[in-house]
Amino acid sequence: MANILNIETSTEQCAVALSNGVKTLASRQVLERSFTHAKQLHTLIEEVLAEVSILPNQLAAVAVSEGPGSFTGLRIGCVAAKGLAFALDIPLIAIPTLQILAAPYWKKTKVVALLDARRDEVYAAVFQQGGALQTTTHAHVITDDSFASLANEEVCFVGTGAEKAKKMLPLNPNWTFVSVHPAATAMPTLAHAAYETKQFANIHAFTPAYLKPVRITPSKKDALGRVI
Repeated sequence: MANILNIETSTEQCAVALSNGVKTLASRQVLERSFTHAKQLHTLIEEVLAEVSILPNQLAAVAVSEGPGSFTGLRIGCVAAKGLAFALDIPLIAIPTLQILAAPYWKKTKVVALLDARRDEVYAAVFQQGGALQTTTHAHVITDDSFASLANEEVCFVGTGAEKAKKMLPLNPNWTFVSVHPAATAMPTLAHAAYETKQFANIHAFTPAYLKPVRITPSKKDALGRVI
């Protein structure tokens, strides 16, 4: 079985899992609101490899959460994954973030994966029970009419946007809400399937799926660091 390093950095949580086939061998995660991914990620990678005495050159592939999500988080995860894949001459596997969110839940029910975005907005995707994609990932402004077509179905709303949805959607006994961050430990089954079918990303051309343009706030300081 192939050893795969799984990297998930799309939110405030920075997470890494080392897997062999579909089995997770070791994992680490850190949740900090200040986005310390740049400082934490390589340490977490070193720790999971050391825990099971696997050297980088024993990796068969690197899998990374491709977005949507935080620009900062996705960029750091992407750079790390591409750098390792290039240096080790191994495949890069890109996995949609909302698929990572939904995967632990779709065995039992239909899933709406929600990643928190700005204000009343979320990134959303709907998965059938079993994992088939029903609607592609899209930005969605939540109203009380959102997901009305699913009102008579048992649905699990999962992700960092689940709590926001719960507050804004009408009460429905068919619906459950699970507020969680995407987890690297949810990636091995998806990464293994992609590895077996050779669904690899182009290391040189791959960029995260931000979905939205990045907001850049103009600096309030001049070139000398003085407040303007």
